[in-house]
Amino acid sequence: MKIMRKDHRYFNTSDDVRLHYIDKGTGQVLLIVPGFAQSVAQYERQILGLCDRYRILAIDMRGHGDSEKVHYGYKVARFSKDLHEFITFLHLNRVVLLGHSIGTAVIWTYLELFGFNQVAKLIFMSNPAVMVSNPLWSSVEVEHYGPLASSTSLMDVINSFTHGQGDEYSQIMLNRMLSDNISSLDKQWLLNSSLKLPREQASALMYNCFHMDWRDLLPRIKIPTLIIVGRAGLISASSQIWLHEQIPQSKMVMFEENEGGKHFMFYENPDKFNHVVDEFIQEIVTL
Repeated sequence: MKIMRKDHRYFNTSDDVRLHYIDKGTGQVLLIVPGFAQSVAQYERQILGLCDRYRILAIDMRGHGDSEKVHYGYKVARFSKDLHEFITFLHLNRVVLLGHSIGTAVIWTYLELFGFNQVAKLIFMSNPAVMVSNPLWSSVEVEHYGPLASSTSLMDVINSFTHGQGDEYSQIMLNRMLSDNISSLDKQWLLNSSLKLPREQASALMYNCFHMDWRDLLPRIKIPTLIIVGRAGLISASSQIWLHEQIPQSKMVMFEENEGGKHFMFYENPDKFNHVVDEFIQEIVTL
């Protein structure tokens, strides 16, 4: 089985951006929202591994993958509206939403703006509740919230993207996100995929996303939620455990480091990942 040309489709947002998506399989919908500078191509093993049981939708957000490279709208709220328009366009209902990294942030903001009516279950990976640290936080708060940068270090990264060092920084960060077991060819392919997002737009999206705070949303998520955690991930396991504690109906599955438990669990250990996702979705199907 493979992803066919007919599985690649497009739709236009209300602000005239052509977004690429893959649509394969039938049944319960699993809608995948990839992370920062990622594309749906990275989810081939989820699409092919699960499409015999579910309708798998995977969308390239604006500027990402094979979607149009426009110069506007690189804000999490706009991405969330794009997601809402996509769900409306396909007349979807009772969707299982799966978000990775910033894809999780897009889903959180979607829930805040558009509510839970179209969503059956949620799957989150590798995104902390807050991304920029507050110097007044205690060590326990830092452990719980999982910030990735201070205000100063964030601006250093943003400036590297906009002053010609974005490709080099992307490679450094990608190496930190992958285990030693992944091949150099896979690393290069993942890097090339991430570079499809223009660096200027990447910096705009990063700036916007890093200045958001979802702590108050988490206790209001009252539908079944799965949090998939990498023990040795860039996003601390402690921050993901805290998310699990905040979301009332959540469960958590840990990928240990020797199971590909870094940032790309779905790519490094697709068999376990697909099994975990399938088991979680089946809890809906058999209700």
